This record gives sequence, structure tokens and C-alpha cells, in this order.
Amino acid sequence: MAPAPLWRPDVVARVRALHLRARQVVAGLGVGPRRSIRLGQAVEFADYKPYTPGDNLRDLDWRVLGRRDRLVVRRYRAETEMGATLVLDASADLGSTAEKWEQAVAYLATVAWLLYLENEPIGLRIVAGEGMPLRALPPRRGRGHVGRIFALLAATRPAGRAGLAQAFTEVGARAHARGLVVLVSDFMEPIEGWASSLDALVRRRADVRAVQVYDQRETSLAFDRPLRLYSPEGGADEPLDPLAMRADVEAEAQRLFAEVRAAVARRRGVVRLLEARGSLVDAVGAFLLARQAA
Repeated sequence: MAPAPLWRPDVVARVRALHLRARQVVAGLGVGPRRSIRLGQAVEFADYKPYTPGDNLRDLDWRVLGRRDRLVVRRYRAETEMGATLVLDASADLGSTAEKWEQAVAYLATVAWLLYLENEPIGLRIVAGEGMPLRALPPRRGRGHVGRIFALLAATRPAGRAGLAQAFTEVGARAHARGLVVLVSDFMEPIEGWASSLDALVRRRADVRAVQVYDQRETSLAFDRPLRLYSPEGGADEPLDPLAMRADVEAEAQRLFAEVRAAVARRRGVVRLLEARGSLVDAVGAFLLARQAA
């Protein structure tokens, strides 16, 4: 497929749909500007800002209140200058169902919109895929930049093999120290092949958040007649009786989820599952609240 100009009518229409859905999800979350989505504590004081509803009360400076009768909140460099990199696995496997692909793209669009509301520099890296005129945007701020991120997401179609190890290595080499890195993938590659490539992000003390996308129809074999399965990324077809194999396939899916979670956790990251037909409000909300358990 040839690259799609970002002004092509179908891409523009898809951008509008993504923008609308992202805004609806954020409205459903009740998350306003200035609420940080970072894990952990700030590392270096930067400046003050006036208090607004939703700010963490623990960041209020009571001494300033006593001296000047003003509510102000301390801001920290990790919250204001580190930036974020969004990584989308656009391989053919992630597009094995339309719902899985649409959910992954909508999730990243929502995160991009949240970061835009925080005035964060946002970058995007697309792994595999086709149809987009370029694969990466460097971290920048502003409405025009988040619009370009939406346009790239809208133009991309799933295709090819991801090669997660190389992609994560490249992201680790370019990511800002202590920056936020959001990885959206089905992680359907051997874990031993990509897990160690996250070490560069560990050395940079990155805030790594992985989102594993899955379709429950696939992981539970929700079919009632024999069928033939194939991988969009190649390989031989496999005839299968879903009633006989359902328990084994479900157990294998749970094993994969656990192994991905453990591999990322060993590198101080967090993993959340994203089901293809689940509530995007719940998925993004749970991911935001992960900082409370960190």
C-alpha cells in the first residue's frame, strides 16, 4: 500500500473520529489539565503554579499560603520537561481482528490527548505497518503536533512483522532520561527476543508502561465449529477443533500474559491488558491509577 497523504479525505475523516473518541474518553475519566499521569515521585523542584481543582494536595506549599495567602503547587522537572514517547506495534498480528486494531489506535490517541492537556512533549514511533508517510515524530508540544500524531495513527494500517527487539532498542537509545514510554502491542513475539532490549530504558530510568492488546474471541476460541487458523505474519495454517482445544488455548494465553507482565516488571515497568471490546474509559483509567500502587 502506498503512503497515504495526511490530507486525504478518508484519513481526515478518521482523524476526526479518533479526536472525538479521545475527547469522549477523557471526559468520561473526569481528568482535567494539570493532573499528572506519571508513576512515582518527582525528582527535582522546578517552579510553582497556582492551585487548580484536581491537583495533588500533597504538593501544596503551605509556607507560601501562610506568607502570601495564596494556594500554589510545587512542580517538578520530571513532570514538566521529560516528555513522552508513544510506541505502536502496527504488525499484521495486531490487526488479526479489526476490533483489536481499532482499540489499540484509540488507546494511543487518548493518551496523546491527555499528554497534550498536560503540555507534555509527545513523540510517536510506529513499528511495522503500512500506509503512513513516515514512521516517527520527535517529541514536541502543541495542538498542531498532537494533530500530526493523530494523522499518522489514522493513516497507518497493520502489516508486516514488528521486530520488537530492534524497535525497543531504538526507542531506548533516543528516549529522554526519566521520560514516559508507552508501548502498545500484542507482544506476540518470543519474550526472550525482546525483553532485554528494554534494558536501555531501565538505564535511562524511563517510566515504562506496556499495554498488551488482545481479543477474547481469539484467546478463548469462541467458535462452535471446526476451523482453520492462520497467522497474518506467515506460517502454515492449522486445522483446529475449538471445543477440544479451548482450555489449552486459554491456558496458553494466560501464560503469555503472565510472562509479559513479569518481563516488564523486572525492568520496573507496568503492564495493563487491553481487551478489544472492553471499555476504553476503564482501561485508560486503570492505567492512570497504576501510580497509586507503585
